[in-house]
Amino acid sequence: MKNKERKKIREYIFSVIAPGTPLREAINRIQEANLGALIVLGNLETLKDVKAGGFELNAEYTPQGVYELAKMDGGIIVSKDIKTIYGANVQIQPDYKIKTDESGTRHQAAHRLAQQKGCLVVTVSERRNKITAYIGKERYPLHDISDLLVKSSQAITALEKYSLAIENSLVALSILEFDNMVTLYDVIEIVRMYGLLFEMSEELMGYMTELGTEGRLIRIQYQEIMLNKEEKFISLIKDYKIHNKRAERIIEEIKTLNKEELLINENIVNILGYEQKKLGLDDIMESRGYNLLSNVNKITKKDTELLVKEFSGVQSILLANVEDFAQIKGISKQKSNHIVKSLRRLKNRSVFERD
Repeated sequence: MKNKERKKIREYIFSVIAPGTPLREAINRIQEANLGALIVLGNLETLKDVKAGGFELNAEYTPQGVYELAKMDGGIIVSKDIKTIYGANVQIQPDYKIKTDESGTRHQAAHRLAQQKGCLVVTVSERRNKITAYIGKERYPLHDISDLLVKSSQAITALEKYSLAIENSLVALSILEFDNMVTLYDVIEIVRMYGLLFEMSEELMGYMTELGTEGRLIRIQYQEIMLNKEEKFISLIKDYKIHNKRAERIIEEIKTLNKEELLINENIVNILGYEQKKLGLDDIMESRGYNLLSNVNKITKKDTELLVKEFSGVQSILLANVEDFAQIKGISKQKSNHIVKSLRRLKNRSVFERD
């Protein structure tokens, strides 16, 4: 199964059973009482060929109701929207020929049923007090909340580390752009750091999804760290890609690389569109100016596109005066003055930071 499909399924699962959801409230009560449970999200008609016994309820869903019903043997059938309890004490009898590597009777039935009917099945282990979600062939053991909070905290620390490294690298890159000394290796290094940042971001998003309402503070920290990261990365890619592929598409390809793949220079070079046989890592690269102009406030994306289209690269933009900018249709004299002053300040700052 592709990562995108797996992510979509995981998001669905946790939208149903993450902390703060009605179903998770019932599951928590079941765990606290050291009970076991098998909860199926479906309807009696769809499940009629794989169930036996039990009794129909068609009662309004309540966490307390599911908890009380879990005291009996058998499965509990709940509507997909978690609004109705259809039945309880139901014997689940899926096709025994369906393969499963689960050992307990309850978990074997849940895994087979999920594969046979494609529905979401949740089990609570009475002996191990663990929650497992099954859907199709996929199986997701849920983490303990305290473990998730520790993992999330560690991931936030790593994310902050990558974010700081990127900010420092962007400053260094700007200095090199002013001096026309950016090499292919400099570009690869910062793209690699963005890749590592987004890989850690994906891991953390998984933790936050599973934490539900328990992850509110983690989510706030995450949003602060990731603010404008995607936009900055797009500017970087626009500056140094060489084919017509959209920057957003290139970024998606970068995000598919794992940590080991990101460490291989050739992988990044190929995605950017370069041929390493024709271009050395020490060869000089000139930016188109997107990253530089992103540091100039009060100019729009449309203004940036006009400027990049008009000039051949960063050096041409830096050499331009007020009149040169004002001649571009859509760039006013006032805005031209602002651009020139802003670029001068950025250059002076780069000299100061270089020293």
